[in-house]
Amino acid sequence: MRRFEDDDTGYLAWVQGHPDGFVVNCERRPSPAYLVLHRAECAHITRATQPGRWTADYIKVCAPKLAELEGWARTEVGGQLQPCHWCVPGPQLST
Repeated sequence: MRRFEDDDTGYLAWVQGHPDGFVVNCERRPSPAYLVLHRAECAHITRATQPGRWTADYIKVCAPKLAELEGWARTEVGGQLQPCHWCVPGPQLST
């Protein structure tokens, strides 16, 4: 599992190298109220043409396996992941 904060280059490289991985978009100080789960290939979190920074106001926590992020959200943040409505179909992803 990797956390990207103020590291857009590293984040985009991780996503490119792990197209089947998962990304949690969250506040700089992760809160149970906002833990949005995306597939690494989701255009909403990797669109190269979108202006701005990816890891400034919000950070990204990434892992190749969903279970790692679910455990992090539960034990470290005290919350549950909220699936992106565009790229994550639901509980069947829990592998």
